[in-house]
Amino acid sequence: MPPRIGYLLPTREQVMQGRPEAAPLLALAERAEGLGYDSIWVGDSILARPRHEPLTLLSAVAARTRKAELGTAVLLPALRNPVVLAHGIATLDQISEGRFILGVGIASDVP
Repeated sequence: MPPRIGYLLPTREQVMQGRPEAAPLLALAERAEGLGYDSIWVGDSILARPRHEPLTLLSAVAARTRKAELGTAVLLPALRNPVVLAHGIATLDQISEGRFILGVGIASDVP
């Protein structure tokens, strides 16, 4: 099996200057897919700012890409309503036509 290479969108406040803007992130996702990356990933943090909500951002990425898998690296499910989260995950998986990879983890005291 050949190696697979993914691209982590730069959504943390340490790399995003000023207000969070979705357009540059979507352009990066399109470029990553165009360059042949196999997957596109976004992180999650309720406390870090500025940061887009990962399922919403990946839905926008899904609308702008066709081949790359889309994933969370990692989503923090303990901080969300489980019914609403399950609905969002199922919707994203449908929008992305099955390209979504759910990565989950636990929250820490460091955003």
